Amino acid sequence: MFDVKNTPSVFCSHSRLVALSNVYDDQYHQIRGEEILRIMSSAKRRDLFRCFELATGKEILVLSSPPKGQARRASRWLPEQETRFSTHRQFFCSNWDVPKLRIPLSWFFYTKHVLRHTRDGDMLMMDNYELIYVIAALFARLFRRVTIILDYEDGKHLIDKGWQRFLSRIAEFLACPLLRGALLAHPGLAARLPASLPTALIPGFVVPGNHSAKLSLPVRFLYSGSLDRPRGLDMLLRAIELLPKNGWHLDISGCGIYEEEISRLAASEKYADRVTYHGALEQSEYILLTEKCHVGLNCQRSDDPISGVTFPSKIFSYLSSGLTVLSSRASDVSRICGSALLYFDEDTPESLALSMRAIIDDLESELARANASQASHYFSLKQTTLRLREFFQKITE
Repeated sequence: MFDVKNTPSVFCSHSRLVALSNVYDDQYHQIRGEEILRIMSSAKRRDLFRCFELATGKEILVLSSPPKGQARRASRWLPEQETRFSTHRQFFCSNWDVPKLRIPLSWFFYTKHVLRHTRDGDMLMMDNYELIYVIAALFARLFRRVTIILDYEDGKHLIDKGWQRFLSRIAEFLACPLLRGALLAHPGLAARLPASLPTALIPGFVVPGNHSAKLSLPVRFLYSGSLDRPRGLDMLLRAIELLPKNGWHLDISGCGIYEEEISRLAASEKYADRVTYHGALEQSEYILLTEKCHVGLNCQRSDDPISGVTFPSKIFSYLSSGLTVLSSRASDVSRICGSALLYFDEDTPESLALSMRAIIDDLESELARANASQASHYFSLKQTTLRLREFFQKITE
């Protein structure tokens, strides 16, 4: 077991690792006091920051800009807030949350925020190619002696359309010369970086809990995440029509454009006892649901552009919850996870249904085919910490 206090540092004695990130958890929700967007990557960032501590022995400071209020339409002044993300100190800058001006105002307030909270010797980690972080990092380099790395969680800016794509390309152009290293969630993202830049592949974490084997029937499948076509929800909805009448149950959680269709399906006379739609779940509710399920589904489409620039993090959530995973091969999943998962080979309802039927017919044998311990070892906090130590040593040499 790694111990932060006994881990030699790869930084100088007074330096810190400062995360420029929009991540937050329930601690900020309680302070904010209004409806804001849920951040799906909070669990991964929590584990990533923990590995940073273990790898460097240094404090992690999170600097953030306040997210937009979801329900409120009127303008509101948002004062600076100090809170915590997991166990780490987190500071949100002030901003005037006013329609059409909120984003450009956030660039100004956030840059001041970063300059105020950083100091010489810090290492700044930007959360993707977001212009707000790039502007702040540029000014930090002008006024501080800092090292900048990129946490390349996804490359959605590469497939954005309209003005977002334009701003993201500017951010990428400005940021690349600043970088000393990058963490990649998808191996394909390395093609966007200089070949000499140190990188480490960190698609996610498997942090197993105390989960007992679940072989009782019916077989319970779980899909959790975005309910849209790139994640294969249309394919999943067609696949269930090809399943037998008995022996299975499908639980769906998340939000997206298929919410209404899934709600109608779950309420229909035909599927009311076989499909349950839970909506967006709190973490505690999600954990309780996974304890009842056997198989987590990842139906992401190989032909969608998003599969070339991001990795489906739900796979690691499933594995950490003790679920066997049935996945498509999109996003290089089979190359990264190997025999730890079960796979369906074609992005069609027929192929997905065929694999689901095999599990329904012989649950114990099918679950035994997946060697989940392989992923549990390689993507554990301990092994990830070792890879991060090598990564940081390359940067600081």
